[in-house]
Amino acid sequence: MDRPLEEVQWRDFELYEQVRIRQNRKRFFILGSALILFLSLCAVPVVKERLPKWRSLRAAREISTELERIKTLSIQEKRPVRLKFIEGGQYRVEVLDRCNGGSVVRELDPGTWTLRPGELAIISRSESAKFSLGLATDEVCFDPVFGLEVSQAVRTVVVVVVPVNDLTIGRLDRASYVILDGESAKISIN
Repeated sequence: MDRPLEEVQWRDFELYEQVRIRQNRKRFFILGSALILFLSLCAVPVVKERLPKWRSLRAAREISTELERIKTLSIQEKRPVRLKFIEGGQYRVEVLDRCNGGSVVRELDPGTWTLRPGELAIISRSESAKFSLGLATDEVCFDPVFGLEVSQAVRTVVVVVVPVNDLTIGRLDRASYVILDGESAKISIN
């Protein structure tokens, strides 16, 4: 039995449509992959430029968390507590009898604030003059009665986290700032 000509043509048309749909999917997949690859390659320089800033922001968040912890510890201990940054991304927390020139009552376990040592640094008081950052410090003391211990004229302290490579060339645009403001040491990150 022979099939009518119209039925054979219709079946050929359906097969052709399936082939065409497969070709369109393949073309869409290739074009989509090329677009994703192009956008990925365009993003590499941007990510490479901004990655140190992102790392310094992450470290600044960790430092602000630690500063909140020492404020809480100071209130619980009813004594001043000092957070002191050491070389290599280490910090030390000390319970004191008083902030200005007081002796150390006890020292708590030291900690680390960076993901990889040697990548980020804290600008010390001596280095802050080189960069014209008068409020920068590498240690913070919080007293539960008097609050943040700094001079009476200025009640603001800044902890500056900067990528080590930027520190050597004197570039501070990718640095992050942990700002402690007022007696209660209100923390903000810039």
